[in-house]
Amino acid sequence: MKDLDYKKLKTFCVLPWIHLSTRPNGLMRVCCTANASAAGPKNDKVWDSKVGILKGEDGKAANLNESDLLSAWNNTYMKNIRSQMLNDQQPTSCTKCFKEEASGQQSKRIWETNYWSKRVNINELINKTSDDGLVEPAISYLDLRLGSKCNLKCIMCSPHDSSLWVSDHQKLYNAVENKKLKQHLLWDKKGTVDGGSYNWHQNNPKFWSQLYEQIPTIKQLYFAGGEPTIIAEHYELLEKCVEMGVSENIELRYNSNIVELPDKLFKLWTKFKKIRFHVSIDAYGELNDYIRYPSRWHDIEKNLKRLDQTGNHVEVTISTAVQLLNIYNIPDFIRWKLSQSFKKINPWPFAAGLINMHLVYLPSFLNIKVLPDSYKKKITKKYDDFYIWLERNHRSDADFLQHDYGIKKMKGIIKFMNSESWSERWPQTLEYLDKMDQIRNLDFKKSVPLFAEDNG
Repeated sequence: MKDLDYKKLKTFCVLPWIHLSTRPNGLMRVCCTANASAAGPKNDKVWDSKVGILKGEDGKAANLNESDLLSAWNNTYMKNIRSQMLNDQQPTSCTKCFKEEASGQQSKRIWETNYWSKRVNINELINKTSDDGLVEPAISYLDLRLGSKCNLKCIMCSPHDSSLWVSDHQKLYNAVENKKLKQHLLWDKKGTVDGGSYNWHQNNPKFWSQLYEQIPTIKQLYFAGGEPTIIAEHYELLEKCVEMGVSENIELRYNSNIVELPDKLFKLWTKFKKIRFHVSIDAYGELNDYIRYPSRWHDIEKNLKRLDQTGNHVEVTISTAVQLLNIYNIPDFIRWKLSQSFKKINPWPFAAGLINMHLVYLPSFLNIKVLPDSYKKKITKKYDDFYIWLERNHRSDADFLQHDYGIKKMKGIIKFMNSESWSERWPQTLEYLDKMDQIRNLDFKKSVPLFAEDNG
């Protein structure tokens, strides 16, 4: 019997012991941020490899079009990651978390481990792990991306995650001239690489039977894009949990663009233990409509107010994807959020009562590190001024000023932005935005405040 304490392990993350994550085309990965560990300043074989995708002994990616849930749970890739963590080694899949921690941020590795330490016996799990990393399957947390059906085609997205993106991608790929940008935009075999298919969830009865066998141990189901609120199989799974009499033991977690919130969703939520609903919006007004095209801010505001009226077991947070198009506007977005006096959207202490923020790594030409130094200096000053504004006009108590997801989070994001220069990608950024504007009849130089000020 081992005698390990997870708190003493320097690279430990609980997720490989309790969790699996899917991609819209059926590929399985360590967690939803593992792929982003491949994001670097250049297009090259090291940075653009398929980091985080589970693979078997033959090196072939585990895909739910051809594989099943439980064989992936203990495949070579998963077992190796567990062994590395128990030996204080940093798995390549986890690079993103360690980079964020180096810039002073609370990474997914840290907050997930803290969250689950209150729900499972972590030391018992790791001390039952075999020497080769094998763990008996009793999955607590499953991240499901049930295909790519979506009602938006966000500027940082792709046809891999949004069905609406397909037609725009065809026009964009043909129009792009920059060879490196064209390489980055390659939709490899239209998502069918490694046996992938965006209909995997409709064609794999073995997956569903294994999932239903795991339902008694499931504590959290996480649904994300495509857009889960418009995917039929998402509702079928919730109804199955209710039918099996286990829904009251399960937390549901979502990332949603809230363009559509059907009444049946709210009715089903009443049957579950807790709902953790993350609203994916990146600004307010015109800027959000540009980024999350073709959303309309009026509809988003209406559904935010509707969510603000939900029951006590529903937790609602704004989850903002920080990229070079909205980083300058984040302080303004927070001011807007504070002015709304929401009752339950990011209430204290969630995100220090402000907004949740996570960094966009892919596509890497929208990463905040790509911005030229002149923009970075302007952004840094705006944030420095904003910290003073928050302290004078919002809160100045120690709990607020020292909160990990408030001012400290923003300072970590700025430190991350300034930690490296990826400016060699800037020409790709400009060409990408210009081509997309031509396709969508938009103008980023007018819609994005950071660039509008330089043109006006």
